[in-house]
Amino acid sequence: MPYTLVGMSALGFDLVRLPGGARAAAVLRTALACTDADLAALAARHPGDLARARWAGAASVPAGRTRTADELARAGVALRSLETSLLGDAAALERFLRHDALERTWVRSGDLAVQDPSASGAADVLADAALACYLEESLAPEQRRGMVTALLRSGVGVRDHTVPVGLPVVDDVLGAIAASDDAARRAWRNVVDRLRPRTGLWAPAMHRATWVLAVTERLRVAADAQLAAAVAFQRGGLTARDAAYGLWNAVSGTVQALTAVDLLDEADAEVLLAAWQDVRRATG
Repeated sequence: MPYTLVGMSALGFDLVRLPGGARAAAVLRTALACTDADLAALAARHPGDLARARWAGAASVPAGRTRTADELARAGVALRSLETSLLGDAAALERFLRHDALERTWVRSGDLAVQDPSASGAADVLADAALACYLEESLAPEQRRGMVTALLRSGVGVRDHTVPVGLPVVDDVLGAIAASDDAARRAWRNVVDRLRPRTGLWAPAMHRATWVLAVTERLRVAADAQLAAAVAFQRGGLTARDAAYGLWNAVSGTVQALTAVDLLDEADAEVLLAAWQDVRRATG
């Protein structure tokens, strides 16, 4: 499946289950925030087509993740096996970075679209770095280093865990998640289990929250928040198994609701924020 601005929770779900997911999220956050000066600095560090061609033979998905979640579901594989499947793939990640994160760099006329040449070079640098992290399991260390070197030498600041989203209520929650201890992780797991009978309410509420963000042109802010949530999830010691069994949906829904808190219907806010509110009560 494709990764898109309206489906950031799905991208986050894949990232939190990959060893290099938090680092990939930081690169994608950087792409979302790039200024013209940043793009020029990145393009100036382009490693050249020959170097990039040597990296092009890398596996399209990390080792052990050769089937998507949809394929596994059709094959009747148990839910536990979905802990290591992906909804998207490396091609979907690169397309997201080039076309969604860097959307403003494209010139369109009817059905035709061309990316600004300088921005295209910058996109190469960002894509190489993002894929080095996304494909960490299947790349040799020297290859990963080569793919991230241009970004690191560009002088463009990477939006890692030290860079806030800029929405205080979201940043406070992400800080708490990133600082999770054993008690907090246990609280999240217990709450998600307790709320499991209400799982069917999550997707419609998430859809409506995303819709109001889209019509108010907040999707890019929401995308940054979801990527920052993926970083916080891993920093807080929550695992791929946690994500597969509902904790990522709980965290993602919390962040989406708080990003749209002034726009969201009260019933939808209650559904999306229920887990976080219960965790907060349980952990004091």
